[in-house]
Amino acid sequence: MGRRSPRGTGSSLRRRVAALGALTVVSVSGAFGLGILVLWQSRAVRVKDAVQQLALAADQLSRRYEQQRGSLAHEGAAGPMQSGDHAVLRSLTDSALAGTRGVEGGFWDLSSGQILGYAYPTYQGSGPKTDIPPAERPSIERLAEEATRAQGDVTREIDAGSDALLFRARALVENGHPVGAVWLMHRLVGVDDPRRTLYQVGLTVLLAAAAVSAGSAFLLTRRIDAGIARIESALREMERRLDAGVPQTGIVELDRIGDAIGQLGKALRENQSRREALEGRLREADRLATLGTLVAGVAHEVRNPLASMKLKLQLSQARLAQAPQFGDTFAVLEAEVARLDRLVQRLLLLGRSARTGSSPTDVASFAAERIALWEPRAAQERKRLQFDGASGLTDPVPLERDPVGQILDNLIANGLDAVPCDRGEVHVEVARTDSLVTLSVSDTGPGVPPEVRAHLFEPFFTTRDGGTGLGLFLSAELARRLGGELRHVARPEGGARFEVRLPC
Repeated sequence: MGRRSPRGTGSSLRRRVAALGALTVVSVSGAFGLGILVLWQSRAVRVKDAVQQLALAADQLSRRYEQQRGSLAHEGAAGPMQSGDHAVLRSLTDSALAGTRGVEGGFWDLSSGQILGYAYPTYQGSGPKTDIPPAERPSIERLAEEATRAQGDVTREIDAGSDALLFRARALVENGHPVGAVWLMHRLVGVDDPRRTLYQVGLTVLLAAAAVSAGSAFLLTRRIDAGIARIESALREMERRLDAGVPQTGIVELDRIGDAIGQLGKALRENQSRREALEGRLREADRLATLGTLVAGVAHEVRNPLASMKLKLQLSQARLAQAPQFGDTFAVLEAEVARLDRLVQRLLLLGRSARTGSSPTDVASFAAERIALWEPRAAQERKRLQFDGASGLTDPVPLERDPVGQILDNLIANGLDAVPCDRGEVHVEVARTDSLVTLSVSDTGPGVPPEVRAHLFEPFFTTRDGGTGLGLFLSAELARRLGGELRHVARPEGGARFEVRLPC
């Protein structure tokens, strides 16, 4: 049988888990890329803004210087750089940078190699800052010298721990010759914060976790698919053999499903066995019912001729009573006719209904009454017949007395036949458990050989000379018609035990 197609049109669990893993990877990868982009763009934007501020400040400062130099030249005085007027240069720097937050700067004189006119008008300290930062001074001088030699603008960026330093210098040219440069510095505080690295590491870990999640989802889908394939294979095998079972998959949820399927297969096997046994019993019941109808019909046909023979025999015996030579013959004939009559009576039971109507019955008293009927025979044969009592019987129970009495009579008669004289014992006991009444008859005879136990309840099967083989068969048939059963129970101490179990 081919592989079944899944019911419905929805996506499989494997596809859903795979889609979830892919979505996780895409989402976290996007978040990682966006985070990196935000971090780098944040720095780049700050640096770009700072560079633009420095360019504007350089324009402003150099323009003010040119204005101041032109004014002095018109008066015939030397320019601020040539005169080395530190106060004028400082005033120029202070006025040019007053609107540029976080920018400090000044001038560099080529002839003396000195920094002049330093100012930091937006300094957030307690007073004006007049001292040039000693750590950055060499960088300022080198940048100013480089711009002067190039007669243009030079920009540099230097890392300073978590900060970034931006420098810009522009050459000052007078009469075609460079005389120095203006310089500017902007400190970007925290632009390279160590936490940025932590953020990057966190994003990297997040991406790795997403990759692990995606890989785990892929492996899980592979395991689920393999487990489902094993379950499907086991189900196909169970179609041929219910006891095949479902192997373990290593996935708890799938194993629970497999165990449930195994339990279902076990239940199906048990139900199949019970159904086959029930079908066998039904076939046997049908066969016995047909046989009973046939035998009852034959017995009914035999009964009338047998009654006529018995009557003629009695008349002949009365007429020939004075002829002693026929006495033994008539006795034998009478005994055989009586035996045939008992056989016919038993056969007629097969054609009658066992249901006579139940009535509330004290089972213990009922059993004692049946035992009393057999005590004369037991005493005559020097055998013990005793009632061992009752358990669980406190109230009367519904019981069909006639068929149950016939069953009990048959079992007591068989027990008395089985035990030896002088030391043989037959025990009767009754008990009630749940919704069953059990009547048991045990004897101390030789017991039932194992090889004949399977044939005990077959019609016309007997191990006793002169037996008809109908006693146990008829008793079992009556018990079955009453909704119960008659069964043989092996006794370890020897002898035989028969139990009649009837619903109550």
